[in-house]
Amino acid sequence: MLDSQQVDAGAGVPVARAPRCTDSDLFTVVIETLREVGYDRMTIDAVAARAHVSKATIYRRWDGKAELVIAALRDRHVGVHNPPDTGSLRGDLVELLRATAAICTADCDLMQALTFAMRTNPELERLVRHQVLPAGRVASTAILVRAAARGEIPPEAGEREIFHDLAPALTLSRIVAHGLPADDAFLTQVVDQVLIPVLRYQHDRPSPA
Repeated sequence: MLDSQQVDAGAGVPVARAPRCTDSDLFTVVIETLREVGYDRMTIDAVAARAHVSKATIYRRWDGKAELVIAALRDRHVGVHNPPDTGSLRGDLVELLRATAAICTADCDLMQALTFAMRTNPELERLVRHQVLPAGRVASTAILVRAAARGEIPPEAGEREIFHDLAPALTLSRIVAHGLPADDAFLTQVVDQVLIPVLRYQHDRPSPA
């Protein structure tokens, strides 16, 4: 939890404190500031002022702007990173895509702005690729481990790179590129016609001589 700045009430008078700013409060300010001014124009000064905390408080937790933005993104995407266990592969995949679609719909403009900023900011690009994107891979891998344990897919299915790329790419393309809703009809179609067949696909084995 972040300490709020003290309000100087004058000599001899107890110093009042503003309500404490939680990490969640700070991350909300970060996301709002990104939406309004973009990554390049966002500053720690502006975030600190809006969140009513000191810059020193922020720098004690994060090395700079890029690290703070990544923390805010990881916190915002926690629903995608921790999908519920529905008891079936199909149910788990639908829930994963629902969470992904919700984030894509809510943060379409934010994602586009950050993608543009990554082109000119190597540090931001590095952190996104190493700290944000892998978290989604952990979630989808957990789903596949459960499905393999239930006997719904072969154990080696979790190693298919194409699956981990398809799940978010199809959802993102639907919402961002085509401007269409990723409703349950679309999501179940993706699960039934694309994702599950990919996971259950088995190479033809050569016939015994």
